[in-house]
Amino acid sequence: MRELSRRDLLRFGLGAAAAAILPLRLQAAQARCTKDVPIALQLYSIRHDCQSNLPAMIQAVAKMGYTGVELMAGNFGADAKSFRNLIDDAGLKCCGTHAPKESLEGENLPKTVEYMQTVGCARLIVPWFNADSKDGWLAFAEWLTNRAEAAAKLGATVGFHNHSHEMTKTYEGKCAWDYVFENTPAEVVHQIDVGHCVTAGADPVPFVKRFPGRSKTVHIAEAGGGGIIGKGTVPWKTLLPALANEGGTEWFVIECENNETPVQDAKDCFDGLKSLV
Repeated sequence: MRELSRRDLLRFGLGAAAAAILPLRLQAAQARCTKDVPIALQLYSIRHDCQSNLPAMIQAVAKMGYTGVELMAGNFGADAKSFRNLIDDAGLKCCGTHAPKESLEGENLPKTVEYMQTVGCARLIVPWFNADSKDGWLAFAEWLTNRAEAAAKLGATVGFHNHSHEMTKTYEGKCAWDYVFENTPAEVVHQIDVGHCVTAGADPVPFVKRFPGRSKTVHIAEAGGGGIIGKGTVPWKTLLPALANEGGTEWFVIECENNETPVQDAKDCFDGLKSLV
């Protein structure tokens, strides 16, 4: 069925107003709904409780309403098959892991990939890096590119997660985060932590739009408001649609860092995000 042209609309008496409104309705119909993006919990958020009783905490995460989990380095000593059984029993999926640089180097990379493929998702996100010069960040971008190519041959993907310093460190008017992603291929996952970004005084939306389709997983964290999503200063109304559409986000990954009430915060953050999407 062919689309109606503006001339067709006017000829059929629909008028100029309808002609102007129709493209907006078509765009709205094509827009991806934020509520369709599944929500995972980065297990670092409840790491001490997981260390004490991992099976119970995996079940608790599922009961909170989460769809998946993101792993952290070491994964509390759990072997891949046992952990896969835990999340399968809870009805959860794995959306990836935070993997230190050394776990992606040399003979460690195949081992890391094999572990994650057994768990169910070989998306390997480097959680931390720092440098004190433009050349240092460019060298890291080259390293990420190399590791992404090596990982791809094994059926895995690589990405990078920010803290505040990637946005505050600037060289020649450009921040470190931009240097990294302007100098890596599209396959390198742009896992922006929106809480750290806002804490650094930056708006995460332009970053998401500047690297379209690369924000496959995103860390959903609040800036202020006690760390509870929706109570701080992150611009959720503009950010969430940008992530779901321009960012190509496949998982919202909640991370909360309050050591006093981590389990309750994980539930409150989930509820806060659900109220926004």
